[in-house]
Formats: sequence, structure tokens, C-alpha cells
Amino acid sequence: MTTMGILACKMLQDEIVYLIQQNPDIETVYVVTNGEHIEFVHKLRDCNIDFKPVSHISELPDVDSSSNSEGLSLVVWQLELGLHETPKRLKVEVYDRLSEFSKKADGILLFYGLCGNVLGNVEDDFKDICPIVILRDRDGNIADDCIGATLGSRKTYANLLKSFGGVGTFIFTPMYEATIDEFFQYKRMSAAQKLSEEQIIEMNKFMFEASNYKRIARLDTGLTYTGDTLDNVKRFAEMYHFEIFEMDGGNQEVFENCFLKLKCMLVKA
Repeated sequence: MTTMGILACKMLQDEIVYLIQQNPDIETVYVVTNGEHIEFVHKLRDCNIDFKPVSHISELPDVDSSSNSEGLSLVVWQLELGLHETPKRLKVEVYDRLSEFSKKADGILLFYGLCGNVLGNVEDDFKDICPIVILRDRDGNIADDCIGATLGSRKTYANLLKSFGGVGTFIFTPMYEATIDEFFQYKRMSAAQKLSEEQIIEMNKFMFEASNYKRIARLDTGLTYTGDTLDNVKRFAEMYHFEIFEMDGGNQEVFENCFLKLKCMLVKA
């Protein structure tokens, strides 16, 4: 059986659920239960998608290139959101996990973008080890980040940012909204630096004002796996006196194309 892996930022878990639903030829779904999986497996259950939990990637059998058995299995491994705080740490963690994953999967779809310009060479760096496909748009450009991938192309992303006219605007997908507290460090910073939530909010206010952030754009991805997050957004907006507005344009083109690209590579191999 061919084994495809997805190493992902948890921000993109809805897109993974979507791909599983769109590819009924996936016979078995494995989920690495490392603590970043909880919301994801709830969504799988809500969609009646069967899966097998594995507590560590080492529990899976090594890839057997001599096997002629047919079928496709998928292994989903999500990494912690906090890695984005330090791009160098993100690169080290992703590369280390890919090295482990490459022994268990025939090819790996990397659900990350450039993310601080640290993952741009990952496909070449692993070309002699395991096929890696990072998120790219239709023009072959690596996505800048999760939002860029969701918008479908670097050009679309750049034009959107220009349209804001210099007004700092957070672009939130449903998963961004669901993880606001985690993304903006309230829990981690409170524990690590013994800061109160009020102190963290004041620190964020200073940074947001210095960068002219004034708005939140709620980007419709076209996916509905994440529950209602409006209360989270309203609370965040009130905290920092941000305007909220709705925005269309999210789509699954990049994710579908990259999944199909790797799938075709592995099936042909």
C-alpha cells in the first residue's frame, strides 16, 4: 500500500479534512496523537471519517519499496502553532520531523508556506531522501503562509494587501479565529514569563498601534468544519478596538493541486 504523509501546521486542519472527504480512495487514515490532534479528530468524527490513532510516528511500519500491494493510506501529523514565533526553530522542527516521517511515508505533503523564508529549499534538501511537496500556487510560487495558500496565489495575496492602503489588517480564517488565544500567546506567555493576561494585552496593544493595525478581515474559506468563532473575534476586536469586516476569496485550489501532484507522483512510482 502506498503511504502518503501530511506534515501540517494545525491552522490548516480543515483543509486536510476536506481533502480526505474528496479522495475516497484513501483506505486508511492515521493520525499522530501528539496533543495537536484534538480538534482535528473531532472534525473527522463529525464527518464520519474513520481513523487510526498512533501516539508516535515510530509506531508505523517503515516504507517497503518492494511491496506491490495496492491502495492508499494517509498519515496526518500536525505540529504546534507556537513554532511560528521563531522561524529558525520552525525550520529545525520541520526538518527533524520530515527526517522521521520519511522512513514511514512514500512521499510527504508539507502543509506550510515559506513561513519567514525558512522552508524555501525543503524540496531540494530532501530530494534524495523522500519526495516532498510544499504548498505552491498555480504559477509555481511557494505560498508565503497559510493565508496566501488559502487565497490561491501569491499575486492575489499581494493585490489584497495593497488594497488595504497601508491600514494594518489581520486576515483570519476560521481556524485562526478558533486559536486566537494560542496564536497571540496568552496562554504560553502567561506560563513561560509569568505575565498576566492584562500585561500581555498591553504589550500587544503597543505593537499593534506601532504597526498601524486597525482591522480584522474574516476570510471565508468555503469550509465549515470549524464551529462558530464569531464570539472569539468580537472579544479580540473589542480588546484592541479593531473594526471587523467579512471577506470572500478563500478556496482550496492550492491544497487540491498539491495533494494531486504528490498523489500522482507516488502512484506513477
